[in-house]
Amino acid sequence: MASKIFMGDMPELIEIILNNLNNEFHSLHSCALVSRHWCKMSIPILWQDPFSIRRNSLFISQYFSSLDENEKFGLKECGINVKFSKTVFNYAKFLKIFHLSSIKTNVKNWIDFQLANSKPHQSSINRIINLLFKLFVESGATLHKLDLYSSDFGINPEIFYSLGENKLFFSQLQDLKLRLNTDNVTTLLKILAKNATKISALECCVLRSDYEPQLHHALVCFIKSQEQLRQFSLVGGDDEDEYPTHIGVFGFRVTKLYYSTPKFIRSRTDHALF
Repeated sequence: MASKIFMGDMPELIEIILNNLNNEFHSLHSCALVSRHWCKMSIPILWQDPFSIRRNSLFISQYFSSLDENEKFGLKECGINVKFSKTVFNYAKFLKIFHLSSIKTNVKNWIDFQLANSKPHQSSINRIINLLFKLFVESGATLHKLDLYSSDFGINPEIFYSLGENKLFFSQLQDLKLRLNTDNVTTLLKILAKNATKISALECCVLRSDYEPQLHHALVCFIKSQEQLRQFSLVGGDDEDEYPTHIGVFGFRVTKLYYSTPKFIRSRTDHALF
């Protein structure tokens, strides 16, 4: 049996073994060196969440090998004029976890390296993050987790068009963290309501109680579309009396419901929302 595994004659078993190593970066990297077959099975797992691994941020360059001339021009406007080598794999397609804070840190470090002694502007960081976001969407990636907990990042309008054209990107999404004052978040919620139906855990950060009616309506419609939602958290706000107004219109049962404000934290279990 061992010889069959190494020869690649039992792909289902190999896949199970490798998936159980999904948090063991060094072990997966070693598996990728065993054979060409093992490499083809290990690489997609290695690149599911590369931004969370504490290593050299130069791996970001692997994503940019497929950029067209217009996108390369965008990098040049940020002061980056690098010739990217062709890659064997379409690494962007393998992404499963989009964690904005981790991506931002890696992008900043990558720009620091490319610009040597120059300090990157926030606009350049946001521009390259948007470039990566668009690349992930259009590469055919399917996210499992999306974390957009960042106040100084705005999604470019062209990405919303790409999200509308590439419905698979959110089709397997299960875990969502969202800041409700993010630019264009209303548009994002509308897209999620159409394309994401498997979310089981949702966390929303509310920084003010008087947000726009359109945003409130979009949030309500989005949450009502999530039949598999089992854990719902509201973070922020100033007054605990506001929360029943926010959650009372959703009309379904969740297993865990959390409220959190600067004044208090409350947890409820098996809470029916009406």
